[in-house]
Amino acid sequence: MELTTLDEAILDELNEGARTQGFLVDATGEPRYKVHERLKLLVAAGHIENIHENTALYELRADPRNDSES
Repeated sequence: MELTTLDEAILDELNEGARTQGFLVDATGEPRYKVHERLKLLVAAGHIENIHENTALYELRADPRNDSES
């Protein structure tokens, strides 16, 4: 999966701790639909996990940037 600038911003936030989708929208300044789509792709790739569906709370599982830096 090729990471976008938005993916990088999401991963940066999740490196700091669990975040809700709403928080990520505010933090990135991107529209909710774009953040939602990128979150779905990052979950499908196994990089992040939705740990509480009712609040759309996400946390980092494995930062893909760490793999490519080695």
